[in-house]
Amino acid sequence: MVLWIMKKEYVKLSAMIRKITSLSRKTSMVLLVIIVAVGAGLYLNDHKKKTVDVNGLPEYINFSSNYVFAIPKNYTVDSQSTLGAELIYSAPLSAKTVEDVYSQNGIAVQGLNIADHSGKAFKDYVNNTFVPDLKKNLSANDVKVQFGKAGGSDNAQVTVRKDGQPQRFIYLKNGQHPASVIAKRETDSFKAIEQTINDLENSDLKNESDGIKQSIQNNVQLAKAQKAQELYNGAAPELRTQSTQAQLTTALGSATPYLSQNIAISGGSYAQGSFSAALRFTPLNQDNPEPALGSITLKKTDGQWKLRALSLPIPKPQ
Repeated sequence: MVLWIMKKEYVKLSAMIRKITSLSRKTSMVLLVIIVAVGAGLYLNDHKKKTVDVNGLPEYINFSSNYVFAIPKNYTVDSQSTLGAELIYSAPLSAKTVEDVYSQNGIAVQGLNIADHSGKAFKDYVNNTFVPDLKKNLSANDVKVQFGKAGGSDNAQVTVRKDGQPQRFIYLKNGQHPASVIAKRETDSFKAIEQTINDLENSDLKNESDGIKQSIQNNVQLAKAQKAQELYNGAAPELRTQSTQAQLTTALGSATPYLSQNIAISGGSYAQGSFSAALRFTPLNQDNPEPALGSITLKKTDGQWKLRALSLPIPKPQ
């Protein structure tokens, strides 16, 4: 079964991801709670209205919360370390907690659970739910909120200081798919996301998402069924040029223990007709704090999304 769950560009299987995903389940839950209810980091009177250049930046699609945002230059999106959110950071990054990510100019993005998308309901949520939770979780009372509107959607900029120091800067966007962007301070990289985060239906990728998801679904199911010939024959020319069907058959066979597991795809990155996503493998009916990771890359060829590359985990030698 392929799961489309809440929650980089194609996530690099780096030491950073291993460090975060190796945290204990208790720690991971704490990080998730922090991300759900945290705040931001500069006084609003310091907030600069200038925009940054986002032309040509790759874009990230979140499949379940259905929002899109530009990936800042030289930044990586990790959608696997903390389920329910994307962590966006500039490598190299040395971090063990989400607070470490924020301290090193990292950014978190996640959907908001707001059923009523009216402007009034959004303001009520920010003032009466989000800000009180923020104060409680950060033990900070110095919280300022400024409401605005952009692209037809209501938004709010929330800043938090504690003991006179910046703690969080948060951009909350209302709309069909409300979302939050969280960091310690508003940098140009933050602005790139702030300026571009949008409902999928209103983005330039609205006509690509269904085709991408269907192609991923089809290719993953073929891999799970060990149908190497069908995978190979339907793949993009680049895959067939760089590998053989025999090599693909061997790779699928080696990954058999993982291909029988749940495979979750949170979303992925799009750039110039290419799409890459991380694959998260977890045993059936288990919440594994240390999942195996893989990746899939698609290429749009002759109007269709085809398999360009597939990376699968290999069991460790006994």
